Amino acid sequence: MVQGREFLPETIDLNRASVPRMYDYFLGGKDHYPADREACHRLLDQAPQSRLLARAQRHFRLRAVRTLALAHGIDQFVEFGCGLPRWENTHTTARRARPESKVVYVDRDPMVVAHGRALMEEAGTAVVQGDLSQAPGILSHPDIANLVDLTRPVAVLAVSYLHTLPDRTGDQPAIARLIDALPTGSFLVASQLISRETELANRIDAVMHDATGGQWGHVRSVPEATILFNGLELLDPGVTDVSLWRPDDMQGRPVPGPLQELGGIGQKSR
Repeated sequence: MVQGREFLPETIDLNRASVPRMYDYFLGGKDHYPADREACHRLLDQAPQSRLLARAQRHFRLRAVRTLALAHGIDQFVEFGCGLPRWENTHTTARRARPESKVVYVDRDPMVVAHGRALMEEAGTAVVQGDLSQAPGILSHPDIANLVDLTRPVAVLAVSYLHTLPDRTGDQPAIARLIDALPTGSFLVASQLISRETELANRIDAVMHDATGGQWGHVRSVPEATILFNGLELLDPGVTDVSLWRPDDMQGRPVPGPLQELGGIGQKSR
């Protein structure tokens, strides 16, 4: 058994909110239930910009994938916290630039895994139930090992994901171990919800812990968002509001409000 497996939910509980289903609601999807919608509205009461932040992080993810495929020749992606399938996903974006791209989606939520296997699994893709607590051992999972060549650079995505993990995961050390296991030239794409207002962060955490039955970590501080990239070479413009990371229209604007999503891309250069 891969270490950390005991922390993964095995059943779908529609009476409690799920973070992926909440994102689905914020993004205008259809795979959500009353508990998810109620939690979203409770979150909006604390942070009215939450819907805009969900959209901003998703656009950042797709821009990051396109950048790595086009400008850096990356054709292998492992995405943690992939969420429910959308009309545009990592493999579709990557293959527009590099048709041979291989993509593995990893999520701890059983509903995400079921939907992903039904809608996203095809030649060159796989969907695996897992999370960062299993790193780096999860790279030996057969569905990952069959697709990802660890002798060549890989992009690991953890976009708007780490703050959702129960605190026992120990995500920063797990990210470091995962990067250590990857070849030189690999990339980390990561972003996290942050707030400089401690009281707001605490209120959001309380709402999310209650709504999800503890399936939540915590809103981060700026140092917690940047430490993930220690030892990596940051691509311009560094760790920033994700709306400002190489926006398509070159006029990106940060989502207003005390809750932000900070992210960036770092490369393992040695």
